[in-house]
Amino acid sequence: MKIITFSASKGGVGKTTLSFNYGSWLAQQGYKVLLIDTDYQANLSSTFDFFTTENTVFNIFTDGIIKLHEVADNLTLLPASPNLDQLETMLQSRVNKEFMMMMWMQDHRAMIDNFDFILIDTHPEFGTLTKNMIAVSDYVFVPIEPSEYGFNQSRNQFDIRMEKFRAEAVDFMTRKSVIDAKVYYIANRVKKNTKSSQAFIRVLSELDAVLALIPERELFNSSTILKMPIFDIPNSNKLLEDIVPEFNKILDRTKEN
Repeated sequence: MKIITFSASKGGVGKTTLSFNYGSWLAQQGYKVLLIDTDYQANLSSTFDFFTTENTVFNIFTDGIIKLHEVADNLTLLPASPNLDQLETMLQSRVNKEFMMMMWMQDHRAMIDNFDFILIDTHPEFGTLTKNMIAVSDYVFVPIEPSEYGFNQSRNQFDIRMEKFRAEAVDFMTRKSVIDAKVYYIANRVKKNTKSSQAFIRVLSELDAVLALIPERELFNSSTILKMPIFDIPNSNKLLEDIVPEFNKILDRTKEN
């Protein structure tokens, strides 16, 4: 099982659209996928028409009961709750507050062990809830803006926060960090119609930390509004020709380790 958290320093970079479509694509390939929505805005949950405060991911942090929902073949959802925005304050004085998800997973292996992938969508910040998700992850995927300024700013901000978290989360016996997640960047909404954008694409393509380049396509951007993964949208063959190879790059990298 591989656990992947989609995270970002700011909103509007297509994080939820990526997690929705990549998770749906993995399920179509025959992998058993669990989507976990930890963003109190619940955009991923609403894509599957879930608007609820009952038995959600919020209950993991309150010792409550959660319920997994099968939303498609091989695809299961643990929905978000609007109450998630209260967690930062609720957990402020809690011991090991950044490792509650890790402890919950250890206690509920039977519930999650049958999944091949767990994909986690987060709120665009680096607070306690996001740290909980990173702590259990094998990989963190960070969507970035397709511009030199946007990429450098996002990468620098995220790298600094990750290194600080790694340094703080140390096993007292081994003196090693317990945060093992590898961080990769996904250039999203990439335009290829200008010389400057083509030059920047060449730069990104040479960076090992950049996992994939997702082209700018209106169908892809609107898939969450339509509540349909891209391969279910009519007349999306050209889009799939561009995006499926990038999804395969992501899958191949996660298979390597």
